[in-house]
Amino acid sequence: MRVSLYLILSYLSIAAWAGGYQGCLERVWLFQAYEIDALNPRQFQSIGFKCTRLGAAAKTCDGWTPCRPGSTTGRTRCDFGELMKHLGKAPTVPRGDSWVGLDDSGNLDAEKTAKNCYRLFTTSGAKDPKVNNFQPEHAMKGTWEFNEFIMKLSTKVNETFRIHKTDANKHLWERFDDTRAKISVARAADHGPFVIDEAVVKLGDSIPLSKQDLGLNPVTGKPQETVDWKKTVQEAMKKGTPGATEKIRAFLNEFYTREGVNPARDHLQVIKSYKRVGDRNQSCRRS
Repeated sequence: MRVSLYLILSYLSIAAWAGGYQGCLERVWLFQAYEIDALNPRQFQSIGFKCTRLGAAAKTCDGWTPCRPGSTTGRTRCDFGELMKHLGKAPTVPRGDSWVGLDDSGNLDAEKTAKNCYRLFTTSGAKDPKVNNFQPEHAMKGTWEFNEFIMKLSTKVNETFRIHKTDANKHLWERFDDTRAKISVARAADHGPFVIDEAVVKLGDSIPLSKQDLGLNPVTGKPQETVDWKKTVQEAMKKGTPGATEKIRAFLNEFYTREGVNPARDHLQVIKSYKRVGDRNQSCRRS
């Protein structure tokens, strides 16, 4: 498969954040969609359901179980922490600590909550403490692949917008969209150091890499950078480097399409899914 150089440059020339933090942002995004789905009648809700009984055929389920709040809460819907437990492999929250970070108005703050989530996972005392990727079939009815989950989740959110959006609740979609944008940024340069290292080896001194300063990592506080591919191409063309565009295209194609296990390829596919979701949200919600 030949990857469009223009598309790669447009997807990757974005500021970025850390990988585990990105996974927690995706959990926040799921919870925000879960809250939106609550506006639908119960029989039409599909977010926050886990397959607890697999069907005989591949990717089928004979039993979808909704997230259930604690029996003494008096609630019918899960809070953020309960949804994390529902997804599986959630760390225990120490007494006095919390999953959720609040903004000045007392509402869930996506960035603060993602930071709390990252901290809870990585300091849990587990053998391999990290932010686990949740299974799509633990999050939404009828989803089995992560790209499918991204598209179906956004479709459900857009359908709910057309039926139930009011001036009083429109902030739910605004926050959902804002978190998706944060995820796109985080995903885009999650592998920045890896592509830098490989590009230096494969492209050599003939095509110096222009770096993009990404500021400080919101989790670790350390500086971040990735390749500014657009500027790299422009600088190479300005210097008249022979075959620069073709060499860069060849490197990116090989990096993102090589056979076998290829995290970079998988990462780019997810980035593209989030980009499509963002574009579709804008067109589907025009009033």
